[in-house]
Amino acid sequence: MHRLMVAMTCHRLVPVFVILTTSWSAAATLERMSLEDLAGQSTSIIRGQAGETRVTRQGALLYTISRVEVLRQWKGDPADSVEVALPGGQLGELRQRFGGVPQLKAGRQYVLFLWRGPSGLTQVTGLSQGVLDLERSAEGEWIVSREPSAEVTLIPAGISNAEAPAENETIRMPLRELAGRIQQFLRAEPDGS
Repeated sequence: MHRLMVAMTCHRLVPVFVILTTSWSAAATLERMSLEDLAGQSTSIIRGQAGETRVTRQGALLYTISRVEVLRQWKGDPADSVEVALPGGQLGELRQRFGGVPQLKAGRQYVLFLWRGPSGLTQVTGLSQGVLDLERSAEGEWIVSREPSAEVTLIPAGISNAEAPAENETIRMPLRELAGRIQQFLRAEPDGS
């Protein structure tokens, strides 16, 4: 490949450089997280409906910002809506994609496990692990679900295989059951939040 690049004329190298700098993607390796881990590491847990999106740039990274109307909140400061920052997006000619990053579709409802980082952006805890889809069953009951992640997940340091959350765990349960589990996790937290 090096010989091929040297043999190219200067006008051929510039387009290659432009292509490499305007579009890139990255794979992700995620720490495997249980629902308890997600609840404990989140600063906010909400049920919300995704709305409009926009893309913004912070330094070298693009973020797709999705405005989410808060329908129910189990943890965090009360809010009517929250802006959720998802790494990646397209801004003009620049496009970035990252593995493990969920997509929030306008009009859809989700249960979101969120955290606010030092940058001030509110992001999803555990990337795709922290987004549960909401839909009504044939009987009219709200059901939360999450398909197994396609990303590689690692067992957290200091945890044995036997203690680790199930890899690529499929989640499907009534919303009322998830809400009960979240409240139970939060009551068990040391600070009682």
